[in-house]
Amino acid sequence: MQRNKRPVAYAFYQGVTELTDDDGLLTGEYEVSYTNPVKALMNVSGGRGQADIALFGLTQTFARTATTEDLATPFNTQTVFWVENDPDTEPFDYRVAAVSRTINQVVLALAEVETDEDNNA
Repeated sequence: MQRNKRPVAYAFYQGVTELTDDDGLLTGEYEVSYTNPVKALMNVSGGRGQADIALFGLTQTFARTATTEDLATPFNTQTVFWVENDPDTEPFDYRVAAVSRTINQVVLALAEVETDEDNNA
């Protein structure tokens, strides 16, 4: 399993901040903040397969899976990933849609997100 790993990065949701204008008045807009990206090596699927469907069910919408033996990291559905994008220069391109924990590994269902300048951590 070691030889099939590829570099990815992930960040955890920190919260939402209400934005203000130049006069200090609330604008009604919010900014989501994430931790700094953490680089890691994980097994990332090329696409969704029959084994993934059995693991997460037919109703879960996701494009790929990422698998890690790191059982201590608290991945959840608010975690974002850089799989194809560079975390140093580009916004994240996936979010965790579902988490499946076993005694030996964690499998993450990753859903692709629309990338824009606003979702960069």
